[in-house]
Amino acid sequence: MKKNTFFRSLFIFLCFGYLTLSAQSSSHKNYLQLVESVPVETNLGIKQTERTLPVWLSMINNAKKSIDLETFYVSNKAGKPLEKVIKAVLKAAARGIKVRIISDGKFYKLYPKTLNKLNKTGNITVRILSYFDKMDGVLHAKYFIVDGEETFIGSQNWDWRSFKQIHELGMRIHDKRLAGYILRIFNLDWKLSKLNPVEKPLKLKPVQAKDIINKAHPIELYYNKKPVFLYPTFSPIGYIYPGMVSDESAILKLINGARKRVLIQLLTYNPDEYGSFYPTLDDALRKAALRGVKIKLLVSNWNLRKPGVSFLKSLQVIPNIQVKFSVIPQFSGGFIPFARVEHCKYLVVDNNLLWLGSSNWAKSYFYRSRNVGVVIRGQTVNSTVAKVFFKSWDSSYAESINPCKNYKRPRISR
Repeated sequence: MKKNTFFRSLFIFLCFGYLTLSAQSSSHKNYLQLVESVPVETNLGIKQTERTLPVWLSMINNAKKSIDLETFYVSNKAGKPLEKVIKAVLKAAARGIKVRIISDGKFYKLYPKTLNKLNKTGNITVRILSYFDKMDGVLHAKYFIVDGEETFIGSQNWDWRSFKQIHELGMRIHDKRLAGYILRIFNLDWKLSKLNPVEKPLKLKPVQAKDIINKAHPIELYYNKKPVFLYPTFSPIGYIYPGMVSDESAILKLINGARKRVLIQLLTYNPDEYGSFYPTLDDALRKAALRGVKIKLLVSNWNLRKPGVSFLKSLQVIPNIQVKFSVIPQFSGGFIPFARVEHCKYLVVDNNLLWLGSSNWAKSYFYRSRNVGVVIRGQTVNSTVAKVFFKSWDSSYAESINPCKNYKRPRISR
């Protein structure tokens, strides 16, 4: 009798333990989601990614304490998806959520209306940052943090076009430590909005060793119930806390460490921006190709402008490098300025590494402009982003660069 009781108790204990472990493995607190914006009337987008509008609304509607947003600009239009997001922010403020917004000075002059409306609302404070403008850069970051716990990072601007008229890729990341780390940059820029770079040179204290998040000390998250490892990257160099990883150094190490393949998707790739030659990443790609790494570079048709297109042509003739540009068909409802374009910014290396952020690949984005990105190690997320890449690469919208062809300047604005 005692023997049967013992085995019955052991069985219950083991079953309870199994159910507990199963529950933990199926519902991880720290996780990430890939979030894609897909232009309407195209066959882009994959089923493994979430869509931007519902993700943003979920994050904002579930905010309990705070929303901290740093964005290039805010461009709203009545009846378009961003209007729902703006209304969600206003409702959040109405229920007591503290909202802070930082936006770029140059682009505020182009799109002041929505930011002015938000700034007049209780619990919402907007600051315009011109610090990087005065360095011939911009505040180019696109991220927001909810309750100091959840972060969205990606290529998506707070623009009505970014949901259904532009191809974008971002990430929703639930991790308190990451959010707090990126908030250091947000709080720095909050202060910089009151400073002049000429009058007050920037002096920043290093991040304490115990707090650093980098390749050697990444954050562990879960993607599709599989562990992945992540650390954030920032620009511009010289305007991040010592100990933080720069976008440029992270991208460079990924390319230099590639063994088999490199997949790159960008809005623009330009080693000769404003007449200032910047060979760092271009040299790294050429060296990788020489050691046998297969490289595919996909850019938007906006990159057909000179001098950027010349570098695309020069890469195309190198063995192991293929370059394509993408032309998204115009919307049936008429031409939309600054839209119908591939705007994603990411790098996939081999089968387990990737970088995703807001930087285009030109010197000003790494040395004079504020950007935020992430590096992730993990086969599951690498595989999904590679699927996003090949959906565009193999599409009817992508065309190989012809080194002998003269391309017309693309129509971007009216």
